[in-house]
Amino acid sequence: MQYAEKSPHNNFKMKLIIKILLPLLVLAAGAGIAYWLEKNKPEPEKKKEVSQLPSLFVAPVERKTVQLQVSSQGEVQAVVEVDLVSQLSGQIIRAADEFVEGGQFKAGQTLLWIDDADYQLSMKRAQARLAEADVRLEQALADAKVARQQLADTRNPTALALKKPQLAEARANRQAAEADVAQARLNLQRTRISLPFDGRMKSISRNLGSYVTVGTVLARGYATDQVKLRLPLSDLQLQYLGLPLGYQASQEDAREVLLHAKIAGEPRQWRGRLSQIDAAYDARSRVVYATVLVEAPYDSSRYPMPLAVGLFIGADIDGRKLEDALVIDRAALQPGGKVFRVNQKNRLEIVPVRVVYKSPQFAVVDGELAVEDALVISAIRNPVSGMEVKTLQGQSE
Repeated sequence: MQYAEKSPHNNFKMKLIIKILLPLLVLAAGAGIAYWLEKNKPEPEKKKEVSQLPSLFVAPVERKTVQLQVSSQGEVQAVVEVDLVSQLSGQIIRAADEFVEGGQFKAGQTLLWIDDADYQLSMKRAQARLAEADVRLEQALADAKVARQQLADTRNPTALALKKPQLAEARANRQAAEADVAQARLNLQRTRISLPFDGRMKSISRNLGSYVTVGTVLARGYATDQVKLRLPLSDLQLQYLGLPLGYQASQEDAREVLLHAKIAGEPRQWRGRLSQIDAAYDARSRVVYATVLVEAPYDSSRYPMPLAVGLFIGADIDGRKLEDALVIDRAALQPGGKVFRVNQKNRLEIVPVRVVYKSPQFAVVDGELAVEDALVISAIRNPVSGMEVKTLQGQSE
């Protein structure tokens, strides 16, 4: 038997068919397996979605009596501050230890000595003239006495005959000599220069060895029994105080003022009293100034740290009282004069209010609010009236 011999052409066709069909079969098998797995995979566990409500801190509205307070700032100034001026000419030959910037002195304490040699001589000359005038007055008195005796029987003697003009001249000369002595004594006293109050030296212009003339400014000093502050007040702050322009306080009804500053890293406090309010506004700044007085600012028994002249400090003044006022937390006040209220259904409401007074801690408002209304005091993003929220009691950060 004879077998037919396979041709190379048929072998090539078979190989080509296998090369094409084999990848298609693999892809079809993979797709089938993937489909079977998808159809038979287990169902995932379904969780119920929970909506996340914004959590907000709230604070209640209160109704109570509020003491308004006005805050301002000012520089401590001396009530009495004067120049120390020479009243005569001469050389400064001595200066007290207290005659330095910041030096503390007592009333009447000699601070500078001017050379008094010339004034001592003037004193001696004046005393000599006074002694001469005394002799001439005694002589004139004696002459007048003799004249009266001699003219005792004379009818209507003249004043000149009775030595009256001579006596008047002698008396006048004696008074002039007495005045010269007083002037010389006064000049001697003026060679010792002092101030009539307890105080401190602010600045020094002349010192030991300087030659000065009448009117020369030697130094500048200020009294330490009192200091003052000039506090600027706006028209609104004046309204909070409830006091008129031109107000003058008596010793009994002067309002207390709390003064405060930070010195050497430590908070310090002093007490003063509101003395007066100016009767006119400052034309440049459009504010009115109030004057506060502080007694014994350098008394260490009252204040561990003295209230030194030149300090820039804060001041808090008690104003008028508001009865039955609506008071809210300061953080509840939103820009544009409104507050966010959470109602009993935990829905947000936007309520407009009129601000009557505000401080760093609270605000007094007027509006459609009731006591115990819950007002939002924490930040809220994109607030919309009617949105549901969750409330938290306490203070927001």
